[in-house]
Amino acid sequence: MASSPFVKTDIPTSFKDHPGVLSALLYTPLRLCNLNCYHCHNKHLAPKEYERFNYGELEEKLSLCKLLGVELVIVSGGEPTLEPRLEEGLKFIKEKGFPVRLDTNGTEPERVEKLAQNRLIDGVALDVKIPLLDEYTPHQLKRFKRVLFSREDLEDSEVYNYVNRVKLTIEVLKRYSLPFTLLRTVEYPLLTDEDKELIRGSLKSFPHQFNPFYPVEAE
Repeated sequence: MASSPFVKTDIPTSFKDHPGVLSALLYTPLRLCNLNCYHCHNKHLAPKEYERFNYGELEEKLSLCKLLGVELVIVSGGEPTLEPRLEEGLKFIKEKGFPVRLDTNGTEPERVEKLAQNRLIDGVALDVKIPLLDEYTPHQLKRFKRVLFSREDLEDSEVYNYVNRVKLTIEVLKRYSLPFTLLRTVEYPLLTDEDKELIRGSLKSFPHQFNPFYPVEAE
């Protein structure tokens, strides 16, 4: 049986991941990500060795989800848009009758648009990690490099490239009516109250929520 793009692990269900909707989570490889966010939980949970569900195992899991009344399958990571076989996995989930929400950091707008065009996703949870400004002060750049990359010794262009890519992803989402779309921001301790207000003020086109920050003990 062919392997799927999804890591073989327990599939948690909750009403918390998409408010008010019973959801099940699948993960692409957790270390497949182009950011290194401050105190990233998934990075520390990611095993060095992992298996993927084969499609027979995935079908069994999804059948159980159906019996449990799951209304939405959420695909997270890592960064799912970096998974080469993502489309085939999403198509399989959709064929089983589930809507799909994609969790993304927003740095691959072209891939998100392709998925929306091909009706392989029914929503996007976009993580907006810092204010999306045109210019930043040196102090802001220092803090935001730590938020995005857990280090400060990077070119300023890394922050600006992230912001420009996320802005493009937001424009993609504006072009599609995807019912399970929301924007999220972790309340990193590196973000000031002013940062949070700037984020909130710029994201009025979509539902937006702040999620609590939980430190990773290993760091």
